Amino acid sequence: MRETIQNALPFLTGSLFGLALLLILVSLHLFRRSRTDVFWRRRREAGQRGWRLFVFSFGLIIFGSVSCVLTLFFGVFGEDAPADTGTPPATQAVALGEDTPRTLDALSSPTEEPNNPAEETPDPFAGTPPPATVMIVIITATPAFTPTITPFPTFTPQVMPATSSVTPHPDAVLRIAALSDQIDASLRPVNPRTTFVAGTKRIFFFVEFSAMSEGVLWRRAIYKDGDLFDDSAFLWGLAASGTGHFFFGQDSGLEPGEYEIHLFIGEADTPASVMPFTVVPET
Repeated sequence: MRETIQNALPFLTGSLFGLALLLILVSLHLFRRSRTDVFWRRRREAGQRGWRLFVFSFGLIIFGSVSCVLTLFFGVFGEDAPADTGTPPATQAVALGEDTPRTLDALSSPTEEPNNPAEETPDPFAGTPPPATVMIVIITATPAFTPTITPFPTFTPQVMPATSSVTPHPDAVLRIAALSDQIDASLRPVNPRTTFVAGTKRIFFFVEFSAMSEGVLWRRAIYKDGDLFDDSAFLWGLAASGTGHFFFGQDSGLEPGEYEIHLFIGEADTPASVMPFTVVPET
């Protein structure tokens, strides 16, 4: 039983550490979503799930460390136990004396007359000392199982056009209040402006809204030098009234030009808000 536990502990320890590593990667992914997701509700849910997975992975690391200590304990102290119980008593080699073969012959030949010494069969091994007792211990090594590392699955989203059956409120307002390339800890713009340097990878636009219905369709269109640069549709997930922020950009950075952000509510063709800004070359 102890050998079974000792053989299973390395596999258990490796599995726990591997699972903890996967959970840490998932929690980091959720933390990233909690900062970059467009909808506030999904950012909050991603942050909560990320913390739960991070705490659970930390518990797995502690449990795996305990299993590792137990593995070392069994490996160090488990090798001395067979030496005390597996060695035969020293009296076994001494008990085999010179008269032992004769006694075995007498027991194996019941037809012989013990009172007739003339017919007694001489023992050819009487003058030969018994061979030394040799104990051979055969240790069979069990090959260790090599765990196969399963790569973390990559999520490939299938982008579908956003559709909604919610009718916008006739008094709905969605207005861009400020632009910035940075945001502080209070979710407010840092140095709001309408001129940015080429290479800026992300621009935040802060909005004021009222009478917005949950699940209503809203659209963001961005034009560069009069041409459509980006057009995306979303479903409203914030409160009915208040303030919030969204962002857009590209990894290679924005190129110089004259830009405009148009916001639409529902299927309307007339924008609810327009905000121009300029991207100038680096000096």
